[in-house]
Amino acid sequence: MSDLEPVESKAITNAGVRGVGATVGGVGLLVLKGLSMAFWGIGGLVIGGLSFLVGAASVKSESKTDRRGGVIAMVAGVALALPGLAKIFKIVPIVGGMVVSLDHLASGVLGLGAIGLIGYGIFNLVKFVKGLKSRR
Repeated sequence: MSDLEPVESKAITNAGVRGVGATVGGVGLLVLKGLSMAFWGIGGLVIGGLSFLVGAASVKSESKTDRRGGVIAMVAGVALALPGLAKIFKIVPIVGGMVVSLDHLASGVLGLGAIGLIGYGIFNLVKFVKGLKSRR
């Protein structure tokens, strides 16, 4: 989207929708990450389990996009459930250490993913505003 040439309205609309969706998704992921630590990890087990079930239901869809989203929701569900699993298995010698390590890794990946989504959303919102200005 150039500042000198008018941009077609479909490109502007797409940038706006992607910007809002990615920004809200990133903030939502940060909130879910925070909630997964609530109540000594029980919140993570509940949220992660629900996310996994919704993703598993979407994997059965005929649409390729729905299946991809379902797999992403299932992986996010496992990552959100790891804090609860770490609390439960903390007392088991070998398994506890592995689950706690995976919990730290998943927490970092969720944080980076959320920040990446927010950054992508802001980038698209800037493109959206520039596109609107070029239409004047």
